[in-house]
Amino acid sequence: MEGARKLVAESWCQGADARDVNGFDVDPWDDEAASWSLLGAVVAVLELEASLAGDLPLGELGAALFALADLIKTDSLVDWNDDPRQTQGNVIAVLDQAAAACEDDLAVLELSLN
Repeated sequence: MEGARKLVAESWCQGADARDVNGFDVDPWDDEAASWSLLGAVVAVLELEASLAGDLPLGELGAALFALADLIKTDSLVDWNDDPRQTQGNVIAVLDQAAAACEDDLAVLELSLN
């Protein structure tokens, strides 16, 4: 979540997963990406982790989506992000809350494994 938060804080967009500096749609993991939606930022970070590790971190993806779903009361992260009333600050706040929830879930899991 921290990586996604960093991307959204750097530059956030609506109406596309990611945009280049000229505002054109690009894939979130594209080197030309300069701004990201909520979902685009999550995908970009997971794609980077997959390229480094050689495998998509499905556990992290599941935890991230579960935490976001608990905070965003809609069926679509895209619709939530693209709502005209949405702000970059709201997206960052949700990513912060989701990161905290993921940390809490990991702490509970570690305690239950011991």
